[in-house]
Parts: sequence; structure tokens; C-alpha cells
Amino acid sequence: MFKLHSLTSLACFLLLLGCAGNPFRQFKILSVHVDPTELPSQGGTVSVEVEATKGDEARVTVVRQFGTPYALVLFTVKLTSVTAFDIEKKRWKGRVQLPPNHSDEDIPYALIVGVRENDEWDERFFEVFVRAARKSASSGNQ
Repeated sequence: MFKLHSLTSLACFLLLLGCAGNPFRQFKILSVHVDPTELPSQGGTVSVEVEATKGDEARVTVVRQFGTPYALVLFTVKLTSVTAFDIEKKRWKGRVQLPPNHSDEDIPYALIVGVRENDEWDERFFEVFVRAARKSASSGNQ
């Protein structure tokens, strides 16, 4: 009985590690601000701010999905360290430039905001949409 209980506890612990990352990690992301989350068809600039308990660096990875299951990492932006309001925390800011959308459908981009401390990462996922280009009324009459 004791063996079964130990194995069950170990399985739950490993499941917790797999789902939540390392619960013993000494740092974590406290807040992320991504604005705006919708852009016009011309594309534009998205501002990103992140605050964490610690960290050596922060970055934003921009990913675009091309149907299921294909996705492509387009680029990564390293965020700039700025003074935090609380000296016990670290803060970074940056901007991501998303291209125009000339298609008939909205384009979703995944922004993965990550903070690194030593060899460990804590990450958050956000979606930003570049709206579809509007069709002109005269383009359908040719």
C-alpha cells in the first residue's frame, strides 16, 4: 500500500512539473502588458512591458501560424532593461513591429514574452491580430 501511495505521489509531482514548469524556480513573471492587441491592416507597433522578480534578460518571440500544424518563428526582439518602481523587481520594455496584412482574413500573431534567469525561462503567451485589408467595391466589378 505504501509503495502504491509513493508511486501515485511521484506521478502527481511529475505531472505538476510538466504542466507548471519548475515550481522551485527562484523567479517568476509578475506582470506583462501588451498594447494594442489589434492593429489595422497597415500593421504597426506593439508595445511590450514585463516585470519579474528577477531576471538576466527578457525577449519577445513573434510566431505566425500557417495552417495546422505549421507555425514559423518570424523574429525575436530583445527587450531593454528599465528601472523598476520596486528595487526588488526587474522590468523590461520594448516594441515589436508587425507587417501589413494584404489578405482577406485577419492574421493572428503569437507573442511569447519570456524572462531568463540563468538557464531557466518563464514565459507568457499573447495574441495580436492584424486586421484584414478591406476590399474596394470597384474591385469586384471587373
